[in-house]
Formats: sequence, structure tokens, C-alpha cells
Amino acid sequence: MKITLQKVDGEEEEVIIRYREMTWEISDVVRLLSGGGRRLSGVKEDGEARYYFTPEEVYYFESVDGRIYAYLEKAVYRIRESLEDISEQYAELGIVRCSRTMAVNLYQVEWLKSQSGGRILASLRNGENIVISRRYAGELRRQLRRGGGV
Repeated sequence: MKITLQKVDGEEEEVIIRYREMTWEISDVVRLLSGGGRRLSGVKEDGEARYYFTPEEVYYFESVDGRIYAYLEKAVYRIRESLEDISEQYAELGIVRCSRTMAVNLYQVEWLKSQSGGRILASLRNGENIVISRRYAGELRRQLRRGGGV
């Protein structure tokens, strides 16, 4: 891939991407340039160091005793954002509310299965299962039917 940088004075900055075929690499560059490269920060329970990660790395977010935790493949971090803020800010990245106390990254879901009472069982790529409550399952079903899901 050839990269050309050109400094401009007094003009609006512009990025032009020329490609033969849309690849994951190019999609990642587009997402980064359009603000999808945002980072979250959190601390482990020992609280000694601050860690940085992207919303895409998170399997799900959970509220426990008023604190919000981000569950990644091999680590859990306490973060400062609220579940409401997370699901609004990162909706375009596939982060959706699934219960009053959780938000899930749809891109980390391996499969979905309808359950009794209108709930949905979601199996994540890390082997964990979570339940999408009836309150949030309807909206998720509508998104998936419209093609707005994963």
C-alpha cells in the first residue's frame, strides 16, 4: 500500500482513500479516521495502573454495585463511563444495551437463541453466555431485521 502525505496551508484537510477492493485493513483505516478509533481507559481491581483499550475489544459492559466494568477476552477493567453513555457513544460499533445492568458488543456474539418470555440467549466468542432481557430484545430483533445489526 502506498501512502502519500501532503501538507496544506489554509485549506480544509482531506483524506482520499483509493482502493480496488474494500478489505478489513481499509475498513479499519476508515473507522479510525471517522472517529471509530476511540479508546477507553480503565483500572484493574488493584487500581495500580491505568489500561487503554478500544470499545471493539470489549465483549460486554456490566454494572455491579454502581460501578461499570468492561469485560475483555482476558481482563476486566473498571471504567468511569455510564452504561447509557457507552451504548449511545458506541452504538455504531455494535455496542447495545441488553439489560438494565449490561451492554453487549454484537460483534463479539457468536450466536443468538430465543428463550421463553421474549428473552434472547447470546453466546459470546469467549464462551460466556448472557441473557438479553425482554425489554431490550424487541429492539435488538428490529435492528437485526432492518439489517442494522452485525
